[in-house]
Amino acid sequence: MAPSSLIDSHIHLWPASASNQNAHTWMTPGMPLAKPHLLSNYLLATQDKTVTTARNPTVEGVVYVETDRALLPPTSDLTSWAAEALKEITFLLSIVSGDYGPEANTKLLGIVLWAPMDQPTSTILEWLELAEQTAGSETWKRVKGFRFLLQGLREEAKFREVVLDGPFVKNLKILGRRGFSFDVGVDQHSSGAWQLEIVEQAMRRAHEGVEEGGKVTFIVNHLCKPDFSNRTELGHEDEGFVRWKQAIEKMVKCERTYMKLSGAFSELAETPTAETDVAEQIEPWVKHVFEWFGSKRMMFGSDWPVCNVNGPKNGSPFSVWASTVDQLLHKFVPTGDHQHIWSGTAREAYRLQ
Repeated sequence: MAPSSLIDSHIHLWPASASNQNAHTWMTPGMPLAKPHLLSNYLLATQDKTVTTARNPTVEGVVYVETDRALLPPTSDLTSWAAEALKEITFLLSIVSGDYGPEANTKLLGIVLWAPMDQPTSTILEWLELAEQTAGSETWKRVKGFRFLLQGLREEAKFREVVLDGPFVKNLKILGRRGFSFDVGVDQHSSGAWQLEIVEQAMRRAHEGVEEGGKVTFIVNHLCKPDFSNRTELGHEDEGFVRWKQAIEKMVKCERTYMKLSGAFSELAETPTAETDVAEQIEPWVKHVFEWFGSKRMMFGSDWPVCNVNGPKNGSPFSVWASTVDQLLHKFVPTGDHQHIWSGTAREAYRLQ
């Protein structure tokens, strides 16, 4: 049985005007995600009529995470090359302003915006000012952090150049000193464990020489997108699984670092048919994260609507994922600590009101 209520720490939304390749280069015509996805759609998806009402939790609120809007090659005119990212903020402003109804406004507890983390420090400072002006005071109050997806940097040399050799670490320090968090999006499955290993170095460097109150908070997405297809080879643990575990163990040593229980459907070898299938497939990875991060540094996230693409087709992927997490919690986490994962950790990490 899932909890009676929860905070969803990871959802994505976009209006009709952004349901195309002009707004999102990854959004190919005809794909299931190439249509409007609004908070009203999300709330309907959380109430799966094919399951008992006891298994449908009440969503207290959500954290919106940026959707990787299309960008032009960087120029001196930030408003031009990051125009789509500004439109994303305008869309969020419309939610807070009540254009999508009072419930949508109330449920939107936190916002994670895009930021040009690979650009010079002067560009980050300009972006923070521009984003605040675009958002307006009420929406800006809900901006808790930023994300710059690293998972798409598939070449190790380029990844290292961006994350360790450029202004990335300095920009992380700027976010921390201004009270913002940073969502870490890396991908062991499609790219390799080296992404985790390199970004962990940047996380440590971002705290070096920074006063305690100014250290940036890291919120790691999707268990670092592990390869759930195989963890053993010829009776021994697969090298990728071993390196993933080692990277997790290093990340947890970085203070102010949290992990999201989210995004698993996208990394499964086959489309699951039920939550028991999912729980069995991902158990070794989740068990390791529970052991190292603990309940107070882990949070639930649905990754809606992305969870719909490779999620189970016999019911709501949201409900199946919530039930999967619940099964794993009952197996590895004391009952008294469950609510940290369902809502408490998200409130703390994102400083939600």
